[in-house]
Amino acid sequence: MEECLASLEQLDYSRERLEVIIINDGSTDNTKSIINKYVARNPHFICLDTEAVGPGKARNMGISRATGEYVAFADADCALDSRWLEELLAGFINGSIAGVGGSQRAPQNATPFEEEVHAFLTSIRFVGEYIKLGEKLRPAGHLSSCNSMYRKAVVDSVGGFDEELWPGEDVDLDYRITRQGYKLMFNPRAAVRHHRPRDLRGFFRMMVRYGCANMDLIKKHGFFRRLQLVPVLEVFLLAGWAVLLAFYLYIGIALALAILLGAATAFALKHGWKRGLNNLKLLIITLVAFSIGNALCLFSRGRRS
Repeated sequence: MEECLASLEQLDYSRERLEVIIINDGSTDNTKSIINKYVARNPHFICLDTEAVGPGKARNMGISRATGEYVAFADADCALDSRWLEELLAGFINGSIAGVGGSQRAPQNATPFEEEVHAFLTSIRFVGEYIKLGEKLRPAGHLSSCNSMYRKAVVDSVGGFDEELWPGEDVDLDYRITRQGYKLMFNPRAAVRHHRPRDLRGFFRMMVRYGCANMDLIKKHGFFRRLQLVPVLEVFLLAGWAVLLAFYLYIGIALALAILLGAATAFALKHGWKRGLNNLKLLIITLVAFSIGNALCLFSRGRRS
């Protein structure tokens, strides 16, 4: 939070045209004291206190409080580039553009494991354009809520964030916006430095949550992303094991090993063997955790902590 607020304080943008709305969503540590320090010395900083209502409702409260034409979103574990707002605004090249997102980079003080996770997410473009690469402004299918800006009127017109979803509430918002005929853009120059889970346990839990969100989105909208094919493939694999257990016991294991070896080789050829093996390790953990999340949320829907 300290890094995030310090970067917001240093934004290269007119203070008279900017309001920073901080949602303190039921924190139980020293977050509130950190926020108070920045609010006291920055008249354009505002803090709204809530009782652990979740990201969707918290962001909707911020949107309701906002008075500007645009609303931009960042997470507490992100530090923003000084030209972050200017570069997001530069993506609104015509009236059909409803939202613009930017790039995610590893923090300068990232731990070795955070750097591994960032390299992995960048390599596989996980969670439907979660991390995007490139050097030019281009269309996008999804904007991560840790680095995005929208026309406030458009967000209001679609009803804001679904307050029962987390994570996945940003994917859901983008889907409803684009169904109205609006477009989204990606500007790599609008950069944030995003902290990642600092150990395997945190990474595993994050991927379980992503798996849950994937199933929630399927139940709400049906299939609209390639990533959502994962639970379908799981059903076919389970059916195959049940019907042809003896066959798959040998052929299936051999095929799985061949696929993993191929993935490791592909990662290694692009990034070197050390990073390739790290990526393979995180890929296996991701597939297991994502599948668990899909299964856990098959018969439920809603925000989970």
